[in-house]
Amino acid sequence: MIKRMSLLSVLVLALAVMFMVSCEGPEGPAGAAGVAGADGADGADGADANVTCLGCHSEAKWTGIEAKYALSGHANPGALDYAGGRGSCTRCHSSEGFGDFVAGYDGEDIAYPSALSCESCHGNHTVLEGDISAPLATMDPVVLIVDPTMSIDLESSSNLCGTCHNSRRNGSYYEAIDSVWTEDVNGNDSLWIVPTGSVYISSSHAGPHYSSQLNTMKGIGGYGSTTETTHDNVGCVGCHMGASTDTEGGHTFAPNLANCTEACHGTVADIAVFAAEKHDAIKARMDAVAEALVTAGALTSDGAGHYTPAKNVVSQAVFEAFWNYRVMYQDHSYGVHNPGYYDEMLDEAEATLGL
Repeated sequence: MIKRMSLLSVLVLALAVMFMVSCEGPEGPAGAAGVAGADGADGADGADANVTCLGCHSEAKWTGIEAKYALSGHANPGALDYAGGRGSCTRCHSSEGFGDFVAGYDGEDIAYPSALSCESCHGNHTVLEGDISAPLATMDPVVLIVDPTMSIDLESSSNLCGTCHNSRRNGSYYEAIDSVWTEDVNGNDSLWIVPTGSVYISSSHAGPHYSSQLNTMKGIGGYGSTTETTHDNVGCVGCHMGASTDTEGGHTFAPNLANCTEACHGTVADIAVFAAEKHDAIKARMDAVAEALVTAGALTSDGAGHYTPAKNVVSQAVFEAFWNYRVMYQDHSYGVHNPGYYDEMLDEAEATLGL
């Protein structure tokens, strides 16, 4: 039998449920704030950006570099006027052409070329922190123009120099000419076959071009034995740049004897005497070879010590003597780049010409 609950019992039960559901008291007061920790040490100040840049980009620094560069052959506007825009020449005679070549393409004529300048050899910084140095357009091993299957790596910034200072032609270029178109007095053309065992010197500019320094330094390009030199371990920059005066070294690119004596050659006075004696001895031998080549019909002379290739057919032996002379003449170091190789080329030429 179900009993009915009294009203009092119901109230007691309801109060019991309310206390079971919510028995939490009111929130107490907040506690005291904790003590703050000590500040960490300040980091070191970074270099001021303007001061860092001005180490190289100050007006005084740039004025000095530009003054030296103006003395160099690279600043010669004649090189630009003569060949700066011609497709086969522009890679080394104009700033745009050199940039194109480094980027992987060349050979196009350039309508409005500009002269070689700072931007030709130097690019933008890839990073602006740490040991910032002047960025170079390229330091890749040099692929030889006369033999694209061969490359030379000087393992330094001298590779930039070698990019242009390597021969454009070797003797085989002229040896391959087997016929010549000639014109008689009446203006009639005829094909003349170059005799077997002879070589046609086809241009008054015949030679490796004024750029055979890298080849000569490595002992290649002429006829005779190949002889390397210790200078190929030094490269170009050590002697031609390095410490500078107002007229030598640095961006004049004219060798400063002080750069050649520090590790190898004694005092400046010693090397000056030695270099003068060697220079005079090599020049005397080269002049004697040149005079003999005039007699042999391979060179012409202006009578003042300047010799020009003669457009003519000569024997293979005479051509090889002629080519060795042109390699040395267009190297323009009178043996400094590779003394042993100069001796080899001169010995070959002198033996052929009976000197």
